[in-house]
Amino acid sequence: MYWFKRLLVTVIWISVVQTLQAQDHYNAWFRGTLSISVGEEFKIDNELQHRRQNGFENENMSDKNLMFAYRNWIHYQHSEDIKFSLSPFAYFKHYRIIQQHSDETAMPNSEIRFSAAVELQHEILKKFYIVDRSAVEYRIFDNNQADITRLRNRFGIRYDFAGKLKVGIFDELLFNLSGTTYHHFFDHDRLGLNVEYKFVPNVKFDIGYMHITRLPLTSTTKLHENNLYLNFTYQLKEHKKEG
Repeated sequence: MYWFKRLLVTVIWISVVQTLQAQDHYNAWFRGTLSISVGEEFKIDNELQHRRQNGFENENMSDKNLMFAYRNWIHYQHSEDIKFSLSPFAYFKHYRIIQQHSDETAMPNSEIRFSAAVELQHEILKKFYIVDRSAVEYRIFDNNQADITRLRNRFGIRYDFAGKLKVGIFDELLFNLSGTTYHHFFDHDRLGLNVEYKFVPNVKFDIGYMHITRLPLTSTTKLHENNLYLNFTYQLKEHKKEG
């Protein structure tokens, strides 16, 4: 445990120093998901994502490209409170985070990602839930960056209103387990507010805000990001045969 304590102290020290030098950034994230039920316990999700960012020396969060992505998930609902997920394939095109003028014209790089996750929930009071999601990712890049294994954990509290509305707050921490130096063991931290609304049983929107503290792989200075996001999900249910 000595090595872990030493690593933890080092990470905290680096975090404090870098926070004093942090820069601000503004992003808008969009995601569309087609979710297909396969039987009672399985779902297959296909996601398209697009993220925008501010340009150099402006705060327009929709000014420049930040990311395009396609990802699929296979979900297994073991019980009402336990869900296992596997992403056998995801493709990302990352644009450089704009911190200087030349970043606006830099060529994007690509990533292939494989992920596995487990999500737990527990009702602590009527309609109040503790929600915890843990995941591990293996990231393969097309540039000189080494492959990265990343661990992430999101912990939150959700309140389910009567009917179609759910509101939650969460904090998600991401750590690089391999492929980086110990200076970049901390990847980023997401603190957010999420509002979920179902218009009809098979259509829902998630809208929210996230404050992200990020340590880019190519930098030793943290970024503070202000993110607005909008997610759309369409649930395509399996038709049951009449017998």
